[in-house]
Amino acid sequence: MKKLKLILLTVLTVFAFTSCEEEMPAGQNANYITFAKTTYSTGVDVGGTKSFDIPVYTANVVGTDRAFDITVLPTSTAAAGSYTVPTSVTIPAGSNEGTLTVVLTDTNLGIGINALRLKFADVEGLSIGANTVLNYIQNCTEVTASLILNFDFYASETGWRITDALGGVVASKAAGSYTDGAAPATETIKLCAGRNYTLIVTDAFGDGMNDGSKIGDYTLTIGGVVKVAGSGSFTASRSTAFNTN
Repeated sequence: MKKLKLILLTVLTVFAFTSCEEEMPAGQNANYITFAKTTYSTGVDVGGTKSFDIPVYTANVVGTDRAFDITVLPTSTAAAGSYTVPTSVTIPAGSNEGTLTVVLTDTNLGIGINALRLKFADVEGLSIGANTVLNYIQNCTEVTASLILNFDFYASETGWRITDALGGVVASKAAGSYTDGAAPATETIKLCAGRNYTLIVTDAFGDGMNDGSKIGDYTLTIGGVVKVAGSGSFTASRSTAFNTN
């Protein structure tokens, strides 16, 4: 009986080991490195500098430091001079985690999203995870806009967003952010001076800010000057261009 138990235990051990090997992704081995995430987002203050940490992980732990080369992909659309990327990232001895610190500066940022695309350099025998992209914009604080939303009863259906001249969303609230029956809401929004923007007010139900008994409205002002004023009589959305001049 003891011999039978020993044989069964041996068979189960071999089966478990084989199963673990089969579960390992194709092309991946113990010499494996990856970024923690495939996408990151941040902003840089006007005239400022910001350090952004991207965690990286290996599949194993060894007793010596390991350095892995980093490549900035040519498909990146980040402004020239606005980033500094180390040529490599180090995984310390006795660990499987390292940190890639990218330095971003407000250099030639202008309008829109900067996409900095990174990958690990190819090395024979090294399995590499997916590339990552760090998206960043210029954080503007020179102009303060005030958006007043006078809802109909179904305030939960109302959403809004402000996009820049390249279509990038710089501020927003989705439908569901407000409670049905809510009093008028005032949103304070920071924008860049001397830029063109678009305010888009949306309704999830598709009947505007109009519940049949009350028609809402909205107003966006800058320094007391009305830049956008609109009635709630629209369907799914209404877009209005404005500037911060």
